[in-house]
Amino acid sequence: MLTAEQAAIVKGLLDRGEKQHDIAAFFGENGGRIGEIAKGRRFPDIRPAPRRDLPTPAQLVPWGFIMAEARRAIDIARIGLDSALARLAEIEGKLAAAGEIERTARGRRRQ
Repeated sequence: MLTAEQAAIVKGLLDRGEKQHDIAAFFGENGGRIGEIAKGRRFPDIRPAPRRDLPTPAQLVPWGFIMAEARRAIDIARIGLDSALARLAEIEGKLAAAGEIERTARGRRRQ
């Protein structure tokens, strides 16, 4: 449930040209509540907040979107890391095999 102070901010953001769904996401509200404020059905007597009191456009980015992008970046990094670890294990295996061959060859030379 939005307060009168939040409604003033909503109205200020609408006046600034922000999209209703972005405002709804910012407040964690149903978009219908923002639409009701925009149409004057809720808080009709509340004046828009001045621009200096409004969140910046960057603050309106929905956190869910940011988290989804962060998870995607981590998934991509994990794939790269898994690939690098597999390649490292392959190289270590080859080095171990080469070392075993060298030890075997030295042992034969001693005999």
